[in-house]
Amino acid sequence: MPKGDRERFKADCEDGYTKIANLLLEALAMCKINGTQKGICLFLFRRTYGWGKAEDAISLADFAASCGTSKPYISRQLQQLLKKNIIKRVSYQPGKTPIYKFNTKVIEWDRGCIDVEGLSDCIKQGLYEQTKAGLSECITVNESQIQDLRLVEPPGKKELKKKKENIYFPPDSKEYILSEYLLNKILSHLPGCKKPDLQKWAKHMNAILKLDKRDPEEVRAVIDFAQDDSFWRNNILSVEKLRKQYDQLNAKRINQRGSPYRGYNLFKREDGDDEYAKFFD
Repeated sequence: MPKGDRERFKADCEDGYTKIANLLLEALAMCKINGTQKGICLFLFRRTYGWGKAEDAISLADFAASCGTSKPYISRQLQQLLKKNIIKRVSYQPGKTPIYKFNTKVIEWDRGCIDVEGLSDCIKQGLYEQTKAGLSECITVNESQIQDLRLVEPPGKKELKKKKENIYFPPDSKEYILSEYLLNKILSHLPGCKKPDLQKWAKHMNAILKLDKRDPEEVRAVIDFAQDDSFWRNNILSVEKLRKQYDQLNAKRINQRGSPYRGYNLFKREDGDDEYAKFFD
């Protein structure tokens, strides 16, 4: 006998459930998309993972019926999800129903709709590991039962710090070299500037290179431009500030100099004399 009550829409996992990776649910909750687009994602979950498969052929009529809207509107919202790389269309042939699947690589989602760094920080801090007694154990609520509930204590500040990954950037890494280069440029016009923790700077530099997908040589050129400019040199005093103003700095640099970057190879060293040797004329 089903434990749920379909007439009253009372659900029970023993009548069936969909197995979804926690990271996808956490990413979808944080994702900045509208309600219809989230409805499409949930319906795709049901049609794929709900049946134990990675992809399924779904028509516009199916999507529209599941979200309670029209086919023209659902088509536009579906195109937005495809454009944002949240879902993928595996195959599309005239006269046949397209096949869709969910993009499980959250890092590939459009960065305009998902804060990957924020999601990563939440996971590292263990915010999704806090659990408590299941709802089935709390049929009624009274003072004695509240005392008996054994809730898992949320992690304290010290425990959260332990959970964070301590990534070490060696001195010969691109992240460290670029951070050190920025520091040396700053010290050249502000000799008394307090020296920062280069490992922290390297972490922000890693975000510039890996998450923002910036070319290391371009980053070097942007640093040069910022530190050679009388206005920007007093504002760009950290890698974090560099990242925040990167697009504006790069645009001004290109407009003034008319080239993507100045042609430096940061990592080609010649006899140890010049750490940042030129290799283009």
